[in-house]
Amino acid sequence: MSRWTDEELRELITLWPTHSVSQIVKRLHRPRWAIRSKAKRLCLDGLLPHNPEHFDVDAPKRPMPQSKIVPPKPPLAPDR
Repeated sequence: MSRWTDEELRELITLWPTHSVSQIVKRLHRPRWAIRSKAKRLCLDGLLPHNPEHFDVDAPKRPMPQSKIVPPKPPLAPDR
């Protein structure tokens, strides 16, 4: 992956307080891990506010499918 440009850093700093990581990923065309890692580094450096409540929107988890117990079919009546 290429190095972060000054323009990308400015955009990340601008977007971070108001956008989710998923939205920033789409905007900057970088992997999710890269956005999160850079944001963490910028927080440690004091360039981003340390906000533990930052809304990182993940895809909603699907509920586990419920298995249905189907009773066996009754045997066919013999033809007479």
